[in-house]
Amino acid sequence: LQNVKEYLKIDGDEENTQIQEFIDTAVEELEDSGIKDQSTVSYGMAIKLLVAGYYEERRPQVIGTVTTNLQYSLERIILRLKARELPAGDEE
Repeated sequence: LQNVKEYLKIDGDEENTQIQEFIDTAVEELEDSGIKDQSTVSYGMAIKLLVAGYYEERRPQVIGTVTTNLQYSLERIILRLKARELPAGDEE
């Protein structure tokens, strides 16, 4: 929780419950994406990027259809983490 709050540049404890819910949701999302190894630095960054997205989108916004670097970065991390968990010999 503290690492995510530092990443988001949030002081104080008023939003702790909401941020913890975002963290729990991010963990579930990565698990549902097939990610099991939570020990990597990339996993931690994926959690932070997901939570940042949830935090920014907690209020309705009109953004348009532009693909952002956040989405690209997160997709790349998820794909890399999934690839690490493939059994050996399944490179096809």
